[in-house]
Amino acid sequence: MNPFITLTSTRDNKRVTVNILHIVHMEDQTYQNSDTRVTYISLTSPATISIHVKENFDQVATLISNYYTCQEKL
Repeated sequence: MNPFITLTSTRDNKRVTVNILHIVHMEDQTYQNSDTRVTYISLTSPATISIHVKENFDQVATLISNYYTCQEKL
């Protein structure tokens, strides 16, 4: 299994591919005046960048966990 996951950008609804090995911070967020949950992700490679994705924190955490679970089985 490779360390890349596909997520959906809140900015333009485009699919983005993220290398989970470069994630340094994740935060569960909601928009002001809305119950919609999004995930804020900080990445480093080599510069620090950030992205907001439509998948909620739990969904992203599960994708990351699945990668590490598969790695342990190798």
